[in-house]
Amino acid sequence: MAYEQPPQPGLIVCLYHYKKRASSSMQFINSKKNLCLFAIFTVLPCLFLYSCIIYSGAGVNGGSVLALALMWVPGLAALATKLTIDHSVRGIGWRIHKNSLPGFAAAYLIPFGLCLVVYGLAWLTGLGRRGESSFPQYATFATLGVLLSMAASLGEEIGWRGFLLTELRRLFPENTVHLIIGIIWFFYHAPLIVFSNYNNGNVPLSLLCFFVMVMGFTVLADHLCIRARSLWPAVLLHASHNVFVQSIFDRLTVNGPYTQYLTSEFGAGLAIGYALIALFICRHCQQGALLRHSGK
Repeated sequence: MAYEQPPQPGLIVCLYHYKKRASSSMQFINSKKNLCLFAIFTVLPCLFLYSCIIYSGAGVNGGSVLALALMWVPGLAALATKLTIDHSVRGIGWRIHKNSLPGFAAAYLIPFGLCLVVYGLAWLTGLGRRGESSFPQYATFATLGVLLSMAASLGEEIGWRGFLLTELRRLFPENTVHLIIGIIWFFYHAPLIVFSNYNNGNVPLSLLCFFVMVMGFTVLADHLCIRARSLWPAVLLHASHNVFVQSIFDRLTVNGPYTQYLTSEFGAGLAIGYALIALFICRHCQQGALLRHSGK
């Protein structure tokens, strides 16, 4: 009577690694398809909206409909890509987990704290002066205004953090992912900085400071999302930044000849602030995560 030979341990190990490599290869191919389709869905509408904003002369200030549409292009492109390839919008980070509260607190308070330091320095040094303020008005901006701004920032963050961060993490190390998203996000804004009123009057300096700020902001937003396993901290961070900078502290400040070289999204202050936060995250938080993972 013949007996079947039991599977050899070496064969099982080989099959396991073969399936793992095949799965990784398929995931790599799917991510490349997703990214290519996302790029097409993003670039073409952006080019159309850039031309509309630039040639209309309206710029991006004041929450124009065109600016809002532009902010929603990455999100709609991400959703269209997911529905086309995956037939689902899962995996974008919709859920809010129990451990997300510290991330939400940081997302709200960090832009506020940076603005206090940067604009406070401008007021104290005489680069600019503090104008008249209405506490109820600015309190409304800081609460209801942030919630309303989240409806706009959600459009970008579905694309950048919900989709792009998730797909790129399957292909590249974390620091490389930060670099790629930051560069893409910079070039997403660059046409408006160069060709519209979205600058401080000095286009080369605006581009430089905005680039540094966006790279630092990207590291912070990515870090908060990875820690919370959700896109919502980035949505709040983006909205909080926009409101505190554009709607509160820019309006509170009476500019002198050199004020905006320090303040606003195109000055050195916020650029340095976000860069220092990014440096701290890369040096300390990621090292701590590696040590925890290794069990040391």
